[in-house]
Amino acid sequence: MARPGDRRPVIADHAIEVLADGGARALSHHAVDRAAGLAVGSTSYYFRTRRDLVDAAIGRIKSRSRAAFDGAHVPRPGPITARAAANLMADQLQLLASARRSDALAVFALVPEVEEHAESRARLAGCLFSREMATDLLGALGARDAERASLDLVDFLTGILFGSLFGQRRVEGVRLKSIADTLERFIVSNIAGTNSPDAHSSGAYSSGTYSS
Repeated sequence: MARPGDRRPVIADHAIEVLADGGARALSHHAVDRAAGLAVGSTSYYFRTRRDLVDAAIGRIKSRSRAAFDGAHVPRPGPITARAAANLMADQLQLLASARRSDALAVFALVPEVEEHAESRARLAGCLFSREMATDLLGALGARDAERASLDLVDFLTGILFGSLFGQRRVEGVRLKSIADTLERFIVSNIAGTNSPDAHSSGAYSSGTYSS
């Protein structure tokens, strides 16, 4: 938690906005100073290098993702269904395409920026969708190899988000219920794949091979 007077959260917030508005090329210490209305040199005081600033933005997005999930409507205690899980994820996707749009745009803007930095690349990959949470969810739904299936799920969610921001889903104005339907079909199909004997004995199931 930031201490009183600590400007790191404010700086990270405005770094995200700079990324969302202008892409990775627009991100600089001076640009964030201007966006935040801070004195020149304030951002560099807290984040000495551009890499530090990028990592701060990624960390801030991850904390927002956690807060968004914690604040979501979670189904009542008891066995979770594929439909309930799909609705929960669809809500989070809608949030990322609307109120959290800047977070999503900033993440996609940073993809080429972190290409040569393995640690930052790994952090960026997990700042919108949690692989650990996806594993727990699929395990609760009955997937035998939930960890393996979670990679498919996270990639699938990322693809839907990209389409909602830039692709046909945005052009066609796909509704929330349609996204939930798509997610439910994917979850059911993915779990069936991990639980099939062929998926383990012959390697028929492999991460990232689902197609609609």
